Amino acid sequence: MQYIVGIDIGGTSVKLGLIQRGDGFRVVAQSSIASQTSDPAEVFVERIATAVKELIQKNGTPAVAGVGVGCPGLIDPWKGVVRTSPNLPNLPNFPLRDELKQRLAMPIEIQNDANAAVLGEWIFSPASRGVRNLIVLTLGTGVGGGVVCDGHLLVGADNAATELGHIKVEYSDGAPCGCGRRGCVEAYVGAAGIARIAQQRLASGFRSRLNATALTTKDIAQAAAAGDALAADVLKTVGGYLGRGMATLIDTFNPEKIVLAGGASAALEWLRPGIASALAEYASFPFTRDRCIIERSAFPDDINVIGAAATYLNAQK
Repeated sequence: MQYIVGIDIGGTSVKLGLIQRGDGFRVVAQSSIASQTSDPAEVFVERIATAVKELIQKNGTPAVAGVGVGCPGLIDPWKGVVRTSPNLPNLPNFPLRDELKQRLAMPIEIQNDANAAVLGEWIFSPASRGVRNLIVLTLGTGVGGGVVCDGHLLVGADNAATELGHIKVEYSDGAPCGCGRRGCVEAYVGAAGIARIAQQRLASGFRSRLNATALTTKDIAQAAAAGDALAADVLKTVGGYLGRGMATLIDTFNPEKIVLAGGASAALEWLRPGIASALAEYASFPFTRDRCIIERSAFPDDINVIGAAATYLNAQK
């Protein structure tokens, strides 16, 4: 049996998973450590390496073929370097792959975390087996995404293609985005954007069971499921902005599937009316629009760790 370790590096935590591949695919075990982004790069990578060793040892030291790493920011997978990562300020031009390889003495591959996510869905999900044109959107604090086009991960000249969270969906007085621009899909479908839309509805005097101080996407989805009309309308509005972005993606990449992952993907049932309305209005061609399946990931909460493992496998092709 072959095993792979997946490492998902985030600004708050580093998540690790021991993945059993093949017909018996499963996440055997997971663990996590705090990122502590103020640590010097060498200390940061040493703590990750120690956590990997502990994960392997606690699970009977299985034979690990290699390690895949998903990391936010501009990643050079060919040289194994983190060029820049806003959430990891001590890693500019840091040779992450080689530093981990030196400490773990096993093959390492690294990739941008959003690219890793689409690889995880493409390689491991039974629902996406045989699909050659696939987009994954990760909906959480922000919005990320990756594209598999004609059976290949689309990366661009600098591995910086497909910044899907920053597709513009509003050009008239667009909401500000964390990237410094306005009108990005992330500004409406990221966690803060969803909460802002809900607060605007509540401030308008509409009655709702929602609490203005607790407006997570989960809270809003639960209220919608309980029959709260305002909550349902908020998610329809959010779905409308998401659908605008999807229309651009469908016209650009002609995907067979768009798969949603991350916490907000659990609200897909309530996002769908807005998505459908926006696609009907903005997608250029009914055939390519209607043939694109939109569904939730098979691994909505584990896609980043699984995607990190898939990064290693994809690099072996």
